[in-house]
Amino acid sequence: MIQRYLGNKNSIADYIISEIDRFCVPGDIVCDIFSGTVSMSMALKKHGYRVISNDISYFSYHFANFYLKNNCIPDFDLKALGIDKVNDTEVENQIEEQRGKDGFLFLDKVSNEDKFKKIAIILRYLEQINDNAINKENINHYFYDTYTEEGDNSKFCSKRGSIGNRRFFSPANGKRLDTIMNKIREWYQMNVLTDLQYSLLISVVCESVEKISNTQGTYHDFQREGYDARALNPLTLRWPAFDAIIGTNNSHIIGKCQDSLTFIEEVPEHSLMYVDPPYNFRQYTSYYFMLNLLSSYCEIDDLAEYFSKIKFVRGQNMEDDFDSTFCKSNLFIPSLTELIKKAPCKYVILSYYDGRNHKNKGTPRKDRGIDQIEELFKSDIFVPNSFELKSFERTNYQSFQGHSANKCKEFLFIAEKK
Repeated sequence: MIQRYLGNKNSIADYIISEIDRFCVPGDIVCDIFSGTVSMSMALKKHGYRVISNDISYFSYHFANFYLKNNCIPDFDLKALGIDKVNDTEVENQIEEQRGKDGFLFLDKVSNEDKFKKIAIILRYLEQINDNAINKENINHYFYDTYTEEGDNSKFCSKRGSIGNRRFFSPANGKRLDTIMNKIREWYQMNVLTDLQYSLLISVVCESVEKISNTQGTYHDFQREGYDARALNPLTLRWPAFDAIIGTNNSHIIGKCQDSLTFIEEVPEHSLMYVDPPYNFRQYTSYYFMLNLLSSYCEIDDLAEYFSKIKFVRGQNMEDDFDSTFCKSNLFIPSLTELIKKAPCKYVILSYYDGRNHKNKGTPRKDRGIDQIEELFKSDIFVPNSFELKSFERTNYQSFQGHSANKCKEFLFIAEKK
């Protein structure tokens, strides 16, 4: 899944799970209402919980559909996809290299290996094909044209007057990305992919693109001069690890790009709601628009019309944008209050880190929302004296600081609802 994601909880998931374990037992339903990259949802799945997961971003839906809701290895029909075996020996050798590694223990079962081998062949096929393998009507070059410095549609002019060409990807990777997405789009239109298989491919592309994007984490901007060393590596499709996916058989519920304030009204009763809100000034559908574009590309009817509407330095079609009230300082607490009141749960754990994403450096503690959240958790929404505040130090990645990592405090607000 996506690693360079603002607020990613991969590194502290076990600590948060240990707190959830105090109030819930495996088999209980836990709601991850702002699931993002679904890292916490997957940690909950791994520990035996039934999970309700939702996020406004479309890529999050594909991750949840493939990683969380799914408990199997999809069985592809290579003939239906028009694929002959591609470099079979090479694929087998690479499978042997993965065997026994973390995430790939499932390969010890022959039936699992047979299904996974088909997935590996498909991914290698997508890496190696050119436009000759795609129907003429599906040959497009929108990623190359819009998001590489050589593209005809990549010119920008910022509000401050700076001009240039977008360089989210190297030209070579822009062309490769076009080919991959055009072929998946062709399969999607031919209706030869199941919903699960489609989510698998989109998830793999999103994860793989992260590794070669010429950014420092988000897609709100790119390196204006030159390339990050990672961006010069060729785009390769990462193999999905299935150990965590097929490790449990619990049923899970996922939302599809729904506003959390609406989605919470539809969910069943659950033991605990875990809240990791987008409580900073960054609107996530803008900062991660590229992943959402990859997730919707195959479903856009008129690509020419869509790409004619891109705006700003980053090149986003603003019809895809969502303006979250949780990213507005004056609406954050009212929205959080509404969410908690609506939630049919017994316990609430809210995760909040004391980082610079909230405000500028040096902003007083009270202005970063911490005191306001504490006041809410001590309000009459919750059982008196049930509030707990825990904090610990962790490493925080800041996209605008390159590859450096800083220390910050993570706060957990815990209380029992009335």
